[in-house]
Amino acid sequence: MTTILLAVNPSRQAQAWHAELAARRGWAVAGPAHSLLDARRLAAADPPALLVADLRLGDGNLLALIHLLQAGRTAARLPVLVLAPDQADPLLLDLLQAGADNFFTTTGARPGALAEQVQGALAGEAQIAPWIARRLLDYFQVRQHGAPPGAVEDLSNPLALTTAECTLLCQVSVGDRLSELARREGVRPLDLAARVRAVYRKMQWALRAGDLRLA
Repeated sequence: MTTILLAVNPSRQAQAWHAELAARRGWAVAGPAHSLLDARRLAAADPPALLVADLRLGDGNLLALIHLLQAGRTAARLPVLVLAPDQADPLLLDLLQAGADNFFTTTGARPGALAEQVQGALAGEAQIAPWIARRLLDYFQVRQHGAPPGAVEDLSNPLALTTAECTLLCQVSVGDRLSELARREGVRPLDLAARVRAVYRKMQWALRAGDLRLA
């Protein structure tokens, strides 16, 4: 059975999240771990299909754990869903660069929303904030020699953005939500969320290849 590893700071909300995830069929929930050390130990004992973790735990931020878990895997990389009280936290971008795939804004979240986000993350979906979209546009435009969004695609470069990816980032960068864009364009929201995940992957591989970071 698919295992979800939950790594969160101890709180009533953490207990509620564990109960919410455990109530869903289709996966088992390991944890909750309350430290990077415990999360690493649980991941080694039963490799999870998804890590769901707070931005920061008692013994450090999630960045170190992502590096350790990704380095220890010889096959497919470990998907990571970051729990962030505020989607404007600058640590989010660092985590996405390191290999995180998605994030969930915990402040004001309705009951059941985390389980839905976990299901989406397992299916290859990802969320994005306007400021992250702007940073990605800046980064990829530089990599593409200053080509504006919508320019002729560089089919020879698998790490270059497609026209559709550029367009999506431009739309999100000015505040459009994925759900609104999907309704307007007559496509499924999960299709756009999967496109976001593809952009994150390109960023991660490009940064790894060039040993660079977004400013």
